[in-house]
Amino acid sequence: MTAGRHRSFDKDNALEKAMQVFWQNGYPGTSLTDLTNAMGINKSSLYAAFGNKEELFNQVIEFYLNKHGVVHSAELFKTEQSLQERVRSYLLSIVNMLTDPNLPKGCLICHATSEIAGSCLPENSATNINGINQQTISTLTEFFQKEQQLGNLIDGNSPHTIANYLLTLQFGLAISARNGSNVEELKEVVNFFIGQFNL
Repeated sequence: MTAGRHRSFDKDNALEKAMQVFWQNGYPGTSLTDLTNAMGINKSSLYAAFGNKEELFNQVIEFYLNKHGVVHSAELFKTEQSLQERVRSYLLSIVNMLTDPNLPKGCLICHATSEIAGSCLPENSATNINGINQQTISTLTEFFQKEQQLGNLIDGNSPHTIANYLLTLQFGLAISARNGSNVEELKEVVNFFIGQFNL
């Protein structure tokens, strides 16, 4: 009995390359040919390993979150720093990713979010992206609620409003990076925000 046929490519490497294409071109601007060329596989291998374009996109989103999304949150829990310093470090970590010369500019989740309104994303993918954004707000809200309980956040400030504000700011930074703003310009925006925002 012969052994089963093994894939001749590394799945994570293929997802990395697919992520770069979706990140650069957006979902509607990415063709199967774009993907197979970047991933170095044929369409049959793509379908066998990842399913159709939408299923691949959803896997890419998960890959992106694990590699480029959740890492920034670690800055919020460096308790040797003040809350303002931690929020600043969190935002600067995002800025560094948004402007990394080795990555497409901006944020894949932000780009995908902007495509929802124009019905550019399939329904399941749009639901997935909306869910990710809501989870981000929920996670940040919970974080600021705990900080408020610890006395690190002024009682009059709403944790949910701050969470919404931060996600809005992140999207604004992502669009600015996509539009050509450099790392120093975005850092100035973050520093201005921290200077004006009394936590």
